[in-house]
Amino acid sequence: MADTVRYLMEEMVPELEALEERGYFSRAEIRAIVQRRQDFEYALKRMAALKQDYLRYIEYEGKLEELRSSRRKSRGISGKKALAEFCIIRRIHFIYERATRKFRGDLDLWSRWLRFCQATGSSRQMSKVLTKALQLHSGCAALWTYAAAWEFEANQNAAAARALMQRGLRMCKHAPQLWHEYFRLELLYALRLRERRRVLGIATDDAELAGEEEGSDSAAAVAAVLNGAVAGVVYRSAIAAFPDSVPFRAKFLELLSPLDFPGKAALEDAVYDSVARDFGDSPEAWDLRARRHVLALPPRPSAAARLAAARAAVGVYEQGLRAAPKSHMVALLLGFLQQQAAALDGAAGSARPARSEARDVAEAAGWLRLRAQEALEEAGADGLLTEQLRLDSVAFFLHHGDSHAALAVARAGTEAAPRCAALWRQRLLLEAVVAADRLAQAGGAAGAQQQNGSGAGSSSEEESDAEDEAGIALRGGAAAAAAAAALRGTAAADLPCSSAAATKQLEEVALQALRAVPPTDAEGAALWLAAVGVLAGGGCSLQGLAQLVVEAAMRQARGPVQGGLGAVAASLIAALHGSGGIEAARSLYRALLPLPPAGGDFFRCLLQLEAQLFSAAGGAASGRGGTRSSGNGASSSGSASLSARQLGELFEAAVDAYGGEDVQLWMLYIDWQAGRGKPEEAAQVYWKGRKALAAPAELEAAYQLRYKVQAAA
Repeated sequence: MADTVRYLMEEMVPELEALEERGYFSRAEIRAIVQRRQDFEYALKRMAALKQDYLRYIEYEGKLEELRSSRRKSRGISGKKALAEFCIIRRIHFIYERATRKFRGDLDLWSRWLRFCQATGSSRQMSKVLTKALQLHSGCAALWTYAAAWEFEANQNAAAARALMQRGLRMCKHAPQLWHEYFRLELLYALRLRERRRVLGIATDDAELAGEEEGSDSAAAVAAVLNGAVAGVVYRSAIAAFPDSVPFRAKFLELLSPLDFPGKAALEDAVYDSVARDFGDSPEAWDLRARRHVLALPPRPSAAARLAAARAAVGVYEQGLRAAPKSHMVALLLGFLQQQAAALDGAAGSARPARSEARDVAEAAGWLRLRAQEALEEAGADGLLTEQLRLDSVAFFLHHGDSHAALAVARAGTEAAPRCAALWRQRLLLEAVVAADRLAQAGGAAGAQQQNGSGAGSSSEEESDAEDEAGIALRGGAAAAAAAAALRGTAAADLPCSSAAATKQLEEVALQALRAVPPTDAEGAALWLAAVGVLAGGGCSLQGLAQLVVEAAMRQARGPVQGGLGAVAASLIAALHGSGGIEAARSLYRALLPLPPAGGDFFRCLLQLEAQLFSAAGGAASGRGGTRSSGNGASSSGSASLSARQLGELFEAAVDAYGGEDVQLWMLYIDWQAGRGKPEEAAQVYWKGRKALAAPAELEAAYQLRYKVQAAA
């Protein structure tokens, strides 16, 4: 090994002397370079040389070349380029050659070497590297594409590029991207020929070519080549090799899209005709053919032009539905209509349209909404509507601000798919929004009459606020916004309880949804949480919901630490506490405690409520048996707090159920013991938690931060 390294170092002597003589590096710097190169060479000669050793060596030499190049400019070194100017680049090529000999199968190394050749303008070396890489990796389509592109762009050799692509297609028979690149190559070659003839003043148009040699076949042949006839031959060969893929053919249209030459329309027609001929029952094929009308629009079309294109495209979709009635076809149609509606909104929002343009936009939006509704009705009659289609339809109508149409779709969806949690959730939220809108309008009218008679009271102000919020939600087309307000607990004004029938209907819908969908997965739990928020915000009775939560807890074995039924129970406990006080919350959690554990969220919520009440009532008094109600029937917190023993038993039940996983439960327990002046008990709980938890590191960090670091500060 030492002899080999010594030999390599001796070979560097002429180039190092040249670098010193030209003034790039001093004698001391040359010594440092020699030492570093020797270290790298020894690393490469060890028994198990690594790829990173070669890359570090290449990185060092690359930085050395950058320094040499910058010093040439800064020091004004001129003259004919000699050994000193290219020796470092030559050495980097030598290192790459040794690396690829050792790691022949590493495509990353070959690609790095190719990029280096291109960056340094090493054309001869590039040719050698490509030849070696293609010999070793003849099945890599990207290498064939890179080689053809280099021949075409760098060497201006279209014949060599074409030969490489054809050979690559023979070697990589299952690489569709090679056909796309070959098609692109022939298109670019035709454009290059056109540009060359234009610069030379030679005819390029078909009419000029025909007049040049009338009756001659050569003129027609030249015109065909200039119009992309060779690319058309490539396309026909490509679809013969891959006959069953619509996206494969659509990629050819993407390649044609940015180009502009006389033969483009003929090539596009050939692609669309082949798709229509070979894929008569494919929804993707009909979608591709329909979108052709929209793709032909200019960059910033008018609303009238967009509407005309959308009508033509919908006509193609209708033909497809008659030829192949499938749910996927309906989904593609609705997706197209929604995209066009979004495009109209974007065009209208980018600039203030004229009055006529605004009318056209409104007409186009109305037609799109009406056509979507008709498509849904037709699909429902044919039995083609899926759950996802119904959800997409709800989103479409909400986008247009039509909550009533969205609610109608959601109602029909829950009747057709009663087990779909997402549809029930959309329906429940929309029921709340529509009911809030109607009641707010009625309340606003009554408030206006009262104001005309005797001035507006506080009740009319609340109803007016509800009307404003509901109106904003409906104009924005966002039922989720109204639901979010309900979940924040602010929907008491959103859904006034002046109409018992409205609240009763909303409660019935919620209970019907929860009976149909259990909270066993994320979608079901989201539905139950939405029901809690809507009913609590609307001032509805929560007793039926509480009963369903208890029944659900009976049917499950054990809830998760986060989410699931535990999160639903926690949300309901908080809602009951807000509306009926702590006793209402206790009635629910006491019914759930004997059952299988509902979830970690459930225990955390009830313990936080009871601990807050315990602290507010005074730990010492409650430790003797709880705070009793005062003379007016209520304590400072509205009810009696639990005793320390009772609350301790709740904490023990919680950690028995989830102490092996939930760090937050242990921290709540520790905080409660420390807050009531029992540091010894808090320390005992901490040590118990460390033993119980499977991964106690998080508990240790939280405990140290809260009680050790803060105490020291």
